[in-house]
Amino acid sequence: MEKNPSHHDPQQLGRLLLDMGITILHSGAPTRRVNLILYRVAKAYGYELHLALSTRHLSISLQGGQQENAFSGGRSKPSLPGVNFRVVSEISTLSLELAENQLPLDQVKERIKLIKSQPHYPRIIVLTVVSLAGSAFCYTFGGDYLEMGITFLATFFGLFLKQELTKRSVNTYLITFFSAVLAALVIGLFWKIGLPTQLDQAFATSVLFLVPGVPLVISFVDLLDGFILNGIERGVNALMHAFGIAAGLAFVLYIFQIPF
Repeated sequence: MEKNPSHHDPQQLGRLLLDMGITILHSGAPTRRVNLILYRVAKAYGYELHLALSTRHLSISLQGGQQENAFSGGRSKPSLPGVNFRVVSEISTLSLELAENQLPLDQVKERIKLIKSQPHYPRIIVLTVVSLAGSAFCYTFGGDYLEMGITFLATFFGLFLKQELTKRSVNTYLITFFSAVLAALVIGLFWKIGLPTQLDQAFATSVLFLVPGVPLVISFVDLLDGFILNGIERGVNALMHAFGIAAGLAFVLYIFQIPF
């Protein structure tokens, strides 16, 4: 049985839905997941939701029990989505709670604010763990311990540059390109020194931290769910990052004339 519109302010609810939607969209949620969460919350407060969603923009309208328009609005973000599945999971859990028990919108707003403000892992831990993962991939592909150490350094410096450029709001594709160049440049410098080891595996695995694996998977999920335009946009975005990685590697190979 449908709920009647509650006494909660539909304008406040609409703004809250926009905030929730754009947050989970830009945390890497597939389009179907965004739709499901927003419809669930709107229904919990007795409103019918209509929305239009792309990877950068969200527009919604709320209708009450008499089909009158209670709210219309939109929200955009210029950058394409990143990935933070903890945010997606916690907002999804919150939507399930709201489906069972309406909470005051001010309280929901504070919950969303708290979820969004959760601290990330310390930077040095992220740099170290990701670099260790790159070293492990190098070993998996046949690299020796010296190559693993070089891969660790290349990944560390490449990821550090990526984080710095991201904080400065540099174009995301240029971030990928310059990060790939720096990581490969570290390998090239060790090759120039003339170390008594092959650096093929180090060169190939030093940029794995840039590979857009999650966006490609989400793109495929959107296509399977029938959100063709969003799936294509996410897929093209991921391929542009892949091209940036390839261009960065090719640039270093060219300037060092490395015969890989």
